[in-house]
Amino acid sequence: MMFLLQGGIFMVLAGMVYQDFKYRGIYWWMFPVLFLLMAAATVRVLGFTATISQAVKNGLFLALQFLVLTGYISIKQKKLTNIFDGFFGLGDLLFLVVLCFGFSFLNYVLFHLLSLTLIILFTAIFGQQSKTHGKKIPLAGYQALMFMVLTAISWYTPAINLLADDHLLNLLGYGS
Repeated sequence: MMFLLQGGIFMVLAGMVYQDFKYRGIYWWMFPVLFLLMAAATVRVLGFTATISQAVKNGLFLALQFLVLTGYISIKQKKLTNIFDGFFGLGDLLFLVVLCFGFSFLNYVLFHLLSLTLIILFTAIFGQQSKTHGKKIPLAGYQALMFMVLTAISWYTPAINLLADDHLLNLLGYGS
């Protein structure tokens, strides 16, 4: 069963990567499908209560980040600004919300920060403006691709568990 869930997750992620890179948009129905697959896979590993607990923590981190980002952009624009009006795509937000169900808290924060940093660096170094899409960056597509790679690595590296913070805490010297 887990193999089918992971295969489904991979297929949906691959579709998201393709769509975001080609069209700078993702079909809306892919988000609930990915959510259901990821939530089911996580519940199978952690149980319902732990899954909800981790997703809420990740969601609160995400909400805080968007609150700070909205405040920063509003101050810069000198008016209250909707960050989804030209600064950030709704699909990107939906993807980040769905990812709340695929990571433990520290893994989510680390993935989020590292993926954004890598995307900024990659875009600054290799980014060329698309005549069709202008300055839009396929953020969800890049993050979906990175999540696919990270998931594949975790399958072959038992020490990496995206649903537990043990390996990160050990690396930081806080583990048992």
